[in-house]
Amino acid sequence: MSDVRFSGQPIINHNLEKGQAGSVLKGLVVGLTALFLASCASLVDDAQDMSPSGTPFQQALYQHYLDLAVTRGSGFGSGDGADFYAERAIAAGKGVDVAPMAPSGSGAAAEDLGKARERLTSAFGRGAKEIAPDLTARAQVAYDCWAYELSQGAPAEQLYQCRARFLTVMGRLEVDLAPEPQPVVALPDVAEFVVYFGFDEWFLSAEALEVLSTAIDAARAGGHSKLIAAGHTDTSGSSYYNDDLSVRRAEIVKITLVEMGALPGAVEVIGYGESRPAVQTGDGVREPLNRRTVVTLVP
Repeated sequence: MSDVRFSGQPIINHNLEKGQAGSVLKGLVVGLTALFLASCASLVDDAQDMSPSGTPFQQALYQHYLDLAVTRGSGFGSGDGADFYAERAIAAGKGVDVAPMAPSGSGAAAEDLGKARERLTSAFGRGAKEIAPDLTARAQVAYDCWAYELSQGAPAEQLYQCRARFLTVMGRLEVDLAPEPQPVVALPDVAEFVVYFGFDEWFLSAEALEVLSTAIDAARAGGHSKLIAAGHTDTSGSSYYNDDLSVRRAEIVKITLVEMGALPGAVEVIGYGESRPAVQTGDGVREPLNRRTVVTLVP
C-alpha cells in the first residue's frame, strides 16, 4: 500500500495503526468542514462586525438587512439568501443608499411587485427617508425580501410572509406621510364598514358578508372611486405573526368586494397588525373587537 498524497505530500502513512489513521482522517474532515462553514458565514460575520455610518436611513437599512441575513443564515445549506442580505447590509453600513431591487420576470406576481416598488419609490420622493427613516428602511427590506425570494422561486408561504410584511409596513408609512386632511364635503353615506373575525381566523362569517354587501351598495350610490381594506388583530401572538394575519384579513375582504363588483384596482389592502387596536389592552390579550377589517370608502 502506498501513501495517500495531496500536493505531493503524504497525508496518511501506511505505517500508521488503523485507529491512528482514522483519527487523522477525522481531524482533517473536521478541519475542512470548519473552514468551509467559516467561509460561508464570512459575509454575515463581516456585516455583524461593522460599525455602520451614513444617514439614519442608511444605518436603519444596515440593521434590518443584517437582521434578515442572520435569520436566513440560521438555515445553513438551504439556499436561504443570507449572503444576499448581508451584502446589502454591508453596502448600507458604508453609507450607500442601496436601491430596492428591480422586479424580474413577468405575469401577475411580477406586476404586483412592480406596483409595490412604485409605492416605495413614491414614498422616497415624499421625503420618507428623512421623515421616518426606520419605518422606510423596514419597508425597503421587506420589499427586497419579497423581490429576492420571488426571483429564487421560494415557497409560496415564504413569499407571502415577505409580501405581507411589506404591505403592513408600507401602509403605516403612507399614513405617516399623508398630508394634513383638508375640509371636504361630507360623504352621502357612512364612510366606514367593519367586519369581525374569530380568533386566529381570516374567513368571513355570514354577518360579515352582509356588511360588505352594504359597503358595496354605499360605494355605488355615493360614487366612491376607492375602497381601503385595513386589517387588524388583537395582541395575542407575536407582532410578526399578527402583521401577516392582518394582511390576510384585509385581502379576503378585497377578494370578496371584487366578487361583489368592485374593480380590483380600486381596493387597496393595508395590514396594521396589532398596532391600532379599537380597544386598548395589554399584550397577549384576546379581544374580539380588535380582530377586524375596516373598509373605508374614499370619494
